Amino acid sequence: MFAQFEAILGDGERVDFSIRRQGDRLTVLIQPCFKGPEPAIDDPQLEQVRAALSMPLCVTDTAANLDREFPSSLLQYVGGVSDGKTALSQALSRIKEAGKTATTLVAPSTAGEAQPTEATAEPRENGTAAIGAHSSTASKSLF
Repeated sequence: MFAQFEAILGDGERVDFSIRRQGDRLTVLIQPCFKGPEPAIDDPQLEQVRAALSMPLCVTDTAANLDREFPSSLLQYVGGVSDGKTALSQALSRIKEAGKTATTLVAPSTAGEAQPTEATAEPRENGTAAIGAHSSTASKSLF
């Protein structure tokens, strides 16, 4: 059982166990406590994925039933969390690589490029700029 937990826990992460008796039943709560998203990536959807991976496992049953069925439930739960963490890690790697590629593609190269002149950068009488105005490579963006 602990090998499965080792597989889903990153450095500094933990899983909290709680067992509570309610009459003739026990409630077992397993709460993963994972680190937040990486600081370089500020994406609400990724935060939602991390939150989903942190969903607890809570089972209430008799001790006899828990002895019999809880180990397989736990293995299934840990397997799902492990698959999710792997998918998240792969997605974050793809996002980082895409960011590096995008930065490389839009890096300004001023050598040999004509800069707009004052005459072409001034707005026309109708409020629009002349063609080629404001075409500095320093402002290129994919977004």
